Amino acid sequence: MMVGDLFKTEESIFNMAVEYLKEFNNSLKMCKFYSSKNDVDGWITWLRTAYRELSIKLNPEEMKSLAGDPTVKIDILTLTDEIIEDKEANLRMISYLINNPRFKITHKRTILYLEDALEIKIRKLAQKKGMLLPSKDDAMFAITRR
Repeated sequence: MMVGDLFKTEESIFNMAVEYLKEFNNSLKMCKFYSSKNDVDGWITWLRTAYRELSIKLNPEEMKSLAGDPTVKIDILTLTDEIIEDKEANLRMISYLINNPRFKITHKRTILYLEDALEIKIRKLAQKKGMLLPSKDDAMFAITRR
């Protein structure tokens, strides 16, 4: 067998997991960048990208939590940043507000709050699914803290 034959198989020798996690990490960095600028359009674009990258690890209920439930009616009149529930921080709700030019201006504070809450949900799920580096408090670092 020649060396070139190794690369003709359907399975790759190179594990793409590291590269995939680097891409996911880059998406989170871009979320951080656009959130610091209060750029609702840039932020939602990178939140969508992070969602797509995380989606391979999610079950249907977790996906619905991030994407939004299409069967639930959006009621903009009851949505204020004081009473936002966790379930309202989803891509569907944010896109609804951003895609309406009037709401995008009048509800910018609410949009920013929702984007912030959605990013936190994405980061928590990513940590739960093992897609983020463990914290220094993680049990696997216990031996180095002695």
